[in-house]
Amino acid sequence: MFFDLLHFGSGQQAINYFVLCFGAILGTIQAAAIRYNRRDLIWIEERGGYLFGVVLVAASFIWFFLADEEIFIPGLAGGELFVIFVAALLAAVPTTRVVNAALIRARLLAAAPEPAAREKEPLI
Repeated sequence: MFFDLLHFGSGQQAINYFVLCFGAILGTIQAAAIRYNRRDLIWIEERGGYLFGVVLVAASFIWFFLADEEIFIPGLAGGELFVIFVAALLAAVPTTRVVNAALIRARLLAAAPEPAAREKEPLI
């Protein structure tokens, strides 16, 4: 019954809005993670994380307004925008955690000393 009220039209504007929300949420999560020192969410340490978050939010808005040709044509309404925003939020949080886990693993592998090369026994 609720989904009968949703009309996503051609879908291109919905995809553009999803990408806008996804990028903006990722950037906001990064800035908040740096502010509250949440090691389980941080991709880039210290001030670089703030800068990355701000750039991600700004880039997603710039991209949306440049890519969406239907921005001034009536299209998505409140119900559709809310559903897309929630979908982007539900995708952004696990994405943040997965990327962070991959980055932590990569940092640990890069910092781990390589095992000493085994010396070959001399051939006689």
